[in-house]
Amino acid sequence: MPDTRTITDQEFDQIKHHIQDIRIALLTTQAPTGALRTRPMATHQLDPDGTMWFFTRQGSQKVAHIREHSAIALGFSNPQSHVSVSTAGHAEVITDQAKVDALWDDSLRDWFPEGKDDPDIVLLRITTLAGECWE
Repeated sequence: MPDTRTITDQEFDQIKHHIQDIRIALLTTQAPTGALRTRPMATHQLDPDGTMWFFTRQGSQKVAHIREHSAIALGFSNPQSHVSVSTAGHAEVITDQAKVDALWDDSLRDWFPEGKDDPDIVLLRITTLAGECWE
């Protein structure tokens, strides 16, 4: 996947506008066998440049998939506004305690009972390169 966006700034702004209030995304990664795997993930931050941040565990399959194949897809749907969004990009596994501290909220204790200092916590930084919206 190229490291540059393949959509216009206007299309990119439309995608960001539609996904900014959708908390749960469906993240698709590629296993080493080539099989695709999709799972729900809670979005913790959407940066102005479209970078998205997710918490996960270092030992998870998704981390192993991303380390082998960084290309990912994300799906979003808002039933109230009848909007669906699909994005593609690449993911990086980030081990930065300062960023974990900045993004942490106590709702994450359901997944990380040890809190923000859990040694298994890593972040996924998703760079959006392409996408489309359906309204």
